[in-house]
Amino acid sequence: MRTSPRTTAPVQALIQRGFRFEVLRYGPANGFVPEPVDLRLLANPRDAIRILRVQLRSSHVLGLTPYDAGRALYWADQGGWVQALGALHRGRAAGSP
Repeated sequence: MRTSPRTTAPVQALIQRGFRFEVLRYGPANGFVPEPVDLRLLANPRDAIRILRVQLRSSHVLGLTPYDAGRALYWADQGGWVQALGALHRGRAAGSP
């Protein structure tokens, strides 16, 4: 049996620190299976909240209903994001207490 020589270098894992920003869309078109829309690694909590607010303002990207878009924009404009920013600073997910 003949084997070919190794042609690629070994791969090393890269460790990055930051805040994972992930947007998933759940819809009936795909059986309510999460569909990735956006994934980024951000440097700090403020960047994560800023990007989230931009995503909410362009709710067509998320496929929100008019009612849900209204609720999300209220959250983004009326200070709901302040609690989320505090949770991120404490190392918790934005939706957790």
